[in-house]
Amino acid sequence: MTEARHSVIDSMRASIDGDLLRRAQRTSLIFGLGVGVMFAFYFGLMPASAWMAGIVWSLINLAAIRSLVRNVVTTEGRNYHAIITALALKFPVLYATVVVLLVVLKVPALWWIAGFTWPFFVVLMKSAGRIYLHLDETA
Repeated sequence: MTEARHSVIDSMRASIDGDLLRRAQRTSLIFGLGVGVMFAFYFGLMPASAWMAGIVWSLINLAAIRSLVRNVVTTEGRNYHAIITALALKFPVLYATVVVLLVVLKVPALWWIAGFTWPFFVVLMKSAGRIYLHLDETA
């Protein structure tokens, strides 16, 4: 039982390689834009723009988190300038943008949340696909 669990965990770790986030960003933008066009035709311009704003916000947030993790969790010397820049971008700028979008511009919150979760769904499906297709096994 534990060997099977370790096998699943090892394959999950292998599927989350360094290129995963780059590929997920590209896929999220391409398919998100296509779905946004369909949303614009079927539901209107405001839900489609909320969808795209959620995707863009999520991708910028992931980039800030990736930068923070890369600069904080390291065995080498820390780049404090990059850490402060990432923190300055992540907290006040990103969250002020959310307030402006949801409170001032009154974009539909449900569509924004759906767009925000889209890149996470893409990452999950890409990892699950690599595990299902056994792309990371070395045997």
